[in-house]
Amino acid sequence: MNAIPKYLAQYAEPEARGCLAATWSQSWEQVLVVPAYGESPEVLENLNQYSNTLLVLVLNHPDTDANSQRNDELRDHLKAFSEQQHIADANARLKQLPRGNHVLVVERPAALPAVEGVGLARKLGCDLALALIANGHIHSSWIHCSDADAKLPRDYFQAASTEQGAAALTYPFTHIPPQDPREHTAIELYESYLRSYVVGLHKAGSPYAFHTIGSCIAVNAQAYAQVRGFPRRAAGEDFYLLNKVAKLGPVITPRCTPLSLSARLSRRVPFGTGPALSQLLARETLSDLAYFYNPRCYEALAAVLSYVEGFGDPDLQSQDFERALENHTELFSALRQLGLERFLAHAKKQCSDKDAFVKQFHQWLDGFKTLKLIHALTAQWPKVTEAEACAGSARR
Repeated sequence: MNAIPKYLAQYAEPEARGCLAATWSQSWEQVLVVPAYGESPEVLENLNQYSNTLLVLVLNHPDTDANSQRNDELRDHLKAFSEQQHIADANARLKQLPRGNHVLVVERPAALPAVEGVGLARKLGCDLALALIANGHIHSSWIHCSDADAKLPRDYFQAASTEQGAAALTYPFTHIPPQDPREHTAIELYESYLRSYVVGLHKAGSPYAFHTIGSCIAVNAQAYAQVRGFPRRAAGEDFYLLNKVAKLGPVITPRCTPLSLSARLSRRVPFGTGPALSQLLARETLSDLAYFYNPRCYEALAAVLSYVEGFGDPDLQSQDFERALENHTELFSALRQLGLERFLAHAKKQCSDKDAFVKQFHQWLDGFKTLKLIHALTAQWPKVTEAEACAGSARR
């Protein structure tokens, strides 16, 4: 069943329906969605290396910020480009850019609720992109999402064209080193932490071993509709979207030049790169900082995933897990707290064979529960330094 028409009719932002109702004279090979809040005009420079591309630029500001003029620099810059179309029902204006590219500038008359923040801004833009895919004006089935301060590589869209079997993509990335030496050290540490977590999940056999960074995501249109789009959240919208999409199909990192991401300090969101850097820089020293999850946490995760893959069965009981994980009593306790017994009762009713059980287990122990599990195990095995994390990982 095609989930796109249902999503657009029932769950999409109203701007998307305005987009569907409009008559379009242009069509594009691909689409990129970028939210902008107080950003510079440099966001438009990304498109100069491509052709026949549509940028959906969502200008926004939260209702907690009384200064609605933060986007004036970008608005003034956009006035230099000729307007091709005004879609009042979509709060959008289509403007011509060089090389056959266009920018669809979207801006609601009122501020966005702060509690819905960037999640709503991304959803608004992606819903518009989905509408244009649905009516045949975007030829690619990928909705690309990034941020205004990200630098995209020349082979960005080409990489997606070879990954049609995936439900979503998470592009490779690197952070632009800050000039300040201490900030440089902090971003290197934070980036190593991010990579360490994904490597740890991968070695443990988790299907959720991928980065969840909003500026590095592309999602298949059908999958986007099936999970009902980006959640309206002030932060973590990228994590929760990919957590749902991964249950529909693989999330793949394409082979291409990494995106260059800003390492700027920011407190616009409760967590993420900006707040993480601020927290690191508030410490007296960054050397030998216990910032990485203990490798024993990933060893414990590997133990339960290996057991399920090898011996998973709809008739398994909680006692079976307890016996199998007798060398990981902390792990069994954490699984129970996450609701293992409720899952097993559900699986007994719903799963007909081992394959169905294993699939349902991975649906239950998803990316969010896996993170909660690692946090619970960290109470038993505290975080370690980068050197200790690397040494422990090498022994596994």
